[in-house]
Formats: sequence, structure tokens, C-alpha cells
Amino acid sequence: MTYKVLIVFILFGFIYPGKAQLTGDNQKQFGQFIVKINYSNVTGRNIVPDFINQPVTLKETFYNKNAYYGLEGLYGFNKYYSAGFYFGYANGTFISNEKIESASETAYYRMDRLGKSFFYGVNGELQLLPLFLNTERLRLHMYLPVQFGLVSQHITTLNTKTSDWDKPAFEIGTGLGLGYNFTMNIGVFGEYRLGRFYNQRNSQWKVGLVFSF
Repeated sequence: MTYKVLIVFILFGFIYPGKAQLTGDNQKQFGQFIVKINYSNVTGRNIVPDFINQPVTLKETFYNKNAYYGLEGLYGFNKYYSAGFYFGYANGTFISNEKIESASETAYYRMDRLGKSFFYGVNGELQLLPLFLNTERLRLHMYLPVQFGLVSQHITTLNTKTSDWDKPAFEIGTGLGLGYNFTMNIGVFGEYRLGRFYNQRNSQWKVGLVFSF
């Protein structure tokens, strides 16, 4: 946490002289309702053949580049705090193969199960710059994001076309976010979080667009 505190103070040193450029022309506050559309990647769990070692066996691996698409809705209670809900979706977060043996004693492997995941929970943000700058309308945002949520995985068995749900997994994380409003209603943001995330992941990033009303 020490380096995060240092970042705040360093940025404050650069921002304060140019305060007029980082704020709007007047003190009208940005909208209290905030919608974020974001992109990231999540870790998928794969059960695939290990052809390196003999005999060939099925091996569990983790792949951390499955595309994730998310939507967040927050309400700003004041210039410091906002809270709301989030929802996300990622396909291919579970891929399983099975071994098929033929009558000629040869074997091959094929995909037998495929999973997709749904992410949902509550989140909040603590704005840091208003603690140092006395203004209601900063264009630049530095904040601490926090999330508590679950991940539900829907797995389809390809041969039988049946499907079921895994037991939901818990996620929790916090980190540092940066954002910038181009206009009163539109901006961009990026975040990096540490915590406990899906499929044994300890960190998570995301980038996206933010709309305020």
C-alpha cells in the first residue's frame, strides 16, 4: 500500500499547479449515475491432452486470456463515494477433453464439455483527488475500487447437449483506478486490482468507457 500512497502524493504535486485545466469551466458536478462498459480477460480452466510426456494423459491447465465483457452501474452519493452493481460475461472459461478409444486400439481426444461464466456482485469507489482538491468537477479521477461478487459457470456437455451449473465461486478485490472525462458525460478509465479472483487468479485489470448522467 505504501507505493500507492506515494503515487497519490506525486500526482497531487503535478495536478495542483494545473488545477484549472483539470476542472470544468464552472463548479457544476458531474452526474450522480455512472455506467461503465469495460473489457478485460479472465482465467479459464482447461483439461487437455499432454502430448509432451508418454503415455499421453489428460492434464489440467489454466489459460489467462479469455475475453471478458462487463457492465457496471454506480450511484455517486457525494464527490467521494459511489456504489452499485456489476455484471460480466466470458465464454470458454472451461474446456474439457475426453479420450476416445477405437476398436483398432488407437485413441484420440476430443472436446466433450464447454463452459461460460457469468460474473455479478456489488462494487464501490472511493475518489482520492477530492481529498486534496477543493472542487466538485475534476476531469481526472484517481480512485480505489472495491468489489465483492460471485462467478457462476454454465457447462454444456457436447455429446448429450445437456448442461448444468457449477457451484458459484467467490471473488473479492481492490486496487487503483484512473479515469478522465472528455465531456460532462463521457470518459475513459483503467483499473488494476489485487485480490482473490476466478480460477486461482490474484490480479485483474480492466479498461473501458464511462458515462455519467
